[in-house]
Amino acid sequence: MNGLRISRPPDTAAALHPGDPAAAGSGATFVSAGVSDFARWFAPLVPLFARWRWVLHAEPQVFRFPDGWYRDWDDEAGAFASPELHAAGLLVLEERDDWRLVEGGYLAAAAGTLLDDWADFFALSAPVDRLDDFLERYWAAETPDAANALLRDAVALHFSCVDGAVWEVHSADEALLDAVRAHLAGIPGILAAESTLLQSLRRYEPHG
Repeated sequence: MNGLRISRPPDTAAALHPGDPAAAGSGATFVSAGVSDFARWFAPLVPLFARWRWVLHAEPQVFRFPDGWYRDWDDEAGAFASPELHAAGLLVLEERDDWRLVEGGYLAAAAGTLLDDWADFFALSAPVDRLDDFLERYWAAETPDAANALLRDAVALHFSCVDGAVWEVHSADEALLDAVRAHLAGIPGILAAESTLLQSLRRYEPHG
C-alpha cells in the first residue's frame, strides 16, 4: 500500500497563522484550540469515512467532539447527554481498552476536533461485527511483513499518528491518495513525503 507521511515544521506555525494564539509558542503539531491537523490535511477523505466500518486504536481523549455538543448534563449518568453525543455513541459498536469498532460516521463527526496524538485508524475492506474478528489477526501478525500483508488484505484506508508530530495515510486506492496530494499542494508550510505502509511498519513497532 502506498501512502504519504505528513508533518508541519514547528517553526512555521506562528508565521503562517499570526493572529491565532494556538500557533504561538512551540508551534508543535499537537492540536490546540480544537483545531485538528487530521481534518485539515485529510479533508477530501472525511466525507468518505461513512463508506467503511473502522477499528480505531487511541486513548479515549483523542476522540473529542465539537464544544457545543458537551451540554445537557445528566446528574444520574454523570455525563453530558446532548442528542449529538447520544447519536455518536450509538455508532460505537464495541469498545475495549483503547480499541473501538465504529461506524464511519463516528470518525467523521470527531475529525475536526480530534486530538492529534498517537493513533491508528483502520477502515475495514469488509465489515466485521466484533473487534476480535480483526484484532486476533492483527496481534498474530508479529513481523512488519506479516502486518503489511494483513493490512493490505483487510484494510481499505489506514491513518497513523506518531506522537502528535506526524500523520501518515496509506491506501491501495491511488485515487484517494491523489485527492490528498492535490489538497496538500494548496496548504503552505507542511512537508509531505511518499511512504509505503511497509516502510512505515519497519520504521516503528508493528503494533505500537
